[in-house]
Amino acid sequence: MGMDVTAVNPKDPDNHYFRANVWGWRGIHAFMSMACSDLYGQELDVKMCYNDGEGIPSHLVEACADRMQDLYNEEFKDLETFNPFIDDPTCPANLIPAYTIDVKRLQTWINFVRNSGGFEIW
Repeated sequence: MGMDVTAVNPKDPDNHYFRANVWGWRGIHAFMSMACSDLYGQELDVKMCYNDGEGIPSHLVEACADRMQDLYNEEFKDLETFNPFIDDPTCPANLIPAYTIDVKRLQTWINFVRNSGGFEIW
Protein backbone atom coordinates (compact mmCIF):
# COMPACT_ATOMS: atom_id res chain seq x y z
CA MET A 1 0.00 0.00 0.00
CA GLY A 2 1.27 3.45 -0.79
CA MET A 3 0.79 6.84 -2.30
CA ASP A 4 0.68 7.08 -6.07
CA VAL A 5 1.30 10.69 -7.06
CA THR A 6 0.50 11.69 -10.62
CA ALA A 7 1.52 14.89 -12.36
CA VAL A 8 -1.41 16.86 -13.77
CA ASN A 9 0.54 18.61 -16.55
CA PRO A 10 4.16 17.37 -16.48
CA LYS A 11 6.90 19.33 -18.24
CA ASP A 12 8.77 16.05 -18.81
CA PRO A 13 6.45 13.16 -19.74
CA ASP A 14 9.01 10.67 -18.42
CA ASN A 15 8.71 12.20 -14.93
CA HIS A 16 4.92 12.05 -14.53
CA TYR A 17 4.63 9.63 -11.61
CA PHE A 18 6.00 9.36 -8.08
CA ARG A 19 5.34 6.51 -5.70
CA ALA A 20 6.02 6.21 -1.99
CA ASN A 21 4.97 3.53 0.45
CA VAL A 22 2.90 4.70 3.40
CA TRP A 23 5.94 4.71 5.69
CA GLY A 24 8.08 6.78 3.33
CA TRP A 25 5.25 9.17 2.50
CA ARG A 26 5.11 10.33 6.13
CA GLY A 27 8.63 11.77 5.91
CA ILE A 28 8.09 13.28 2.45
CA HIS A 29 4.83 14.86 3.54
CA ALA A 30 6.39 16.19 6.77
CA PHE A 31 9.25 17.73 4.78
CA MET A 32 6.82 19.35 2.34
CA SER A 33 4.68 20.59 5.21
CA MET A 34 7.70 22.13 6.97
CA ALA A 35 8.66 24.01 3.82
CA CYS A 36 5.40 25.23 2.38
CA SER A 37 2.19 24.35 4.21
CA ASP A 38 1.61 28.06 4.75
CA LEU A 39 1.31 28.40 0.94
CA TYR A 40 -1.42 25.81 0.50
CA GLY A 41 -3.04 25.82 3.95
CA GLN A 42 -3.75 23.50 6.86
CA GLU A 43 -6.81 21.86 5.27
CA LEU A 44 -4.93 20.72 2.15
CA ASP A 45 -1.94 19.73 4.26
CA VAL A 46 -4.12 17.27 6.21
CA LYS A 47 -5.83 16.00 3.05
CA MET A 48 -2.46 15.14 1.50
CA CYS A 49 -1.99 12.52 4.23
CA TYR A 50 -4.52 10.38 2.33
CA ASN A 51 -4.63 9.01 -1.18
CA ASP A 52 -7.97 10.37 -2.34
CA GLY A 53 -6.87 12.70 -5.15
CA GLU A 54 -5.83 15.83 -3.26
CA GLY A 55 -2.60 17.60 -4.17
CA ILE A 56 -0.96 20.90 -4.91
CA PRO A 57 -2.50 22.91 -7.78
CA SER A 58 -0.39 24.05 -10.72
CA HIS A 59 -0.16 27.68 -9.62
CA LEU A 60 1.65 26.69 -6.40
CA VAL A 61 4.10 23.99 -7.51
CA GLU A 62 7.00 26.28 -8.45
CA ALA A 63 6.80 28.18 -5.15
CA CYS A 64 6.57 24.91 -3.21
CA ALA A 65 9.47 23.38 -5.11
CA ASP A 66 11.57 26.50 -4.50
CA ARG A 67 10.80 26.46 -0.77
CA MET A 68 11.53 22.75 -0.47
CA GLN A 69 14.81 23.18 -2.37
CA ASP A 70 15.83 26.03 -0.07
CA LEU A 71 15.03 23.96 3.03
CA TYR A 72 16.84 20.96 1.58
CA ASN A 73 19.94 23.03 0.79
CA GLU A 74 19.97 24.72 4.20
CA GLU A 75 19.21 21.80 6.50
CA PHE A 76 19.12 18.45 4.71
CA LYS A 77 21.73 18.12 1.96
CA ASP A 78 24.46 16.95 4.33
CA LEU A 79 22.25 14.37 6.03
CA GLU A 80 21.90 10.77 4.94
CA THR A 81 18.47 10.13 6.42
CA PHE A 82 15.49 12.09 7.72
CA ASN A 83 12.88 11.11 10.26
CA PRO A 84 10.37 13.77 11.36
CA PHE A 85 9.17 11.70 14.31
CA ILE A 86 12.38 11.14 16.28
CA ASP A 87 11.58 13.97 18.68
CA ASP A 88 7.82 13.39 18.64
CA PRO A 89 6.72 12.03 22.04
CA THR A 90 3.41 10.85 20.53
CA CYS A 91 5.15 8.45 18.14
CA PRO A 92 5.79 5.02 19.71
CA ALA A 93 9.53 4.26 19.82
CA ASN A 94 9.10 0.98 17.97
CA LEU A 95 7.66 2.84 14.94
CA ILE A 96 10.26 5.59 14.70
CA PRO A 97 12.80 3.65 12.56
CA ALA A 98 10.07 2.76 10.06
CA TYR A 99 9.54 6.44 9.17
CA THR A 100 13.19 7.09 8.31
CA ILE A 101 13.82 7.89 4.63
CA ASP A 102 16.91 8.48 2.53
CA VAL A 103 17.42 12.23 2.11
CA LYS A 104 18.16 11.72 -1.60
CA ARG A 105 14.52 10.72 -1.93
CA LEU A 106 13.55 14.25 -0.85
CA GLN A 107 15.51 15.68 -3.79
CA THR A 108 13.71 13.27 -6.12
CA TRP A 109 10.41 14.54 -4.67
CA ILE A 110 11.38 18.20 -5.20
CA ASN A 111 12.26 17.46 -8.83
CA PHE A 112 8.95 15.68 -9.34
CA VAL A 113 6.96 18.58 -7.84
CA ARG A 114 8.81 21.14 -9.96
CA ASN A 115 8.08 19.12 -13.11
CA SER A 116 4.49 18.16 -12.26
CA GLY A 117 2.37 21.12 -13.29
CA GLY A 118 0.30 20.26 -10.23
CA PHE A 119 -0.23 16.80 -8.80
CA GLU A 120 -2.80 14.47 -7.30
CA ILE A 121 -2.21 11.84 -4.64
CA TRP A 122 -3.95 8.50 -5.22
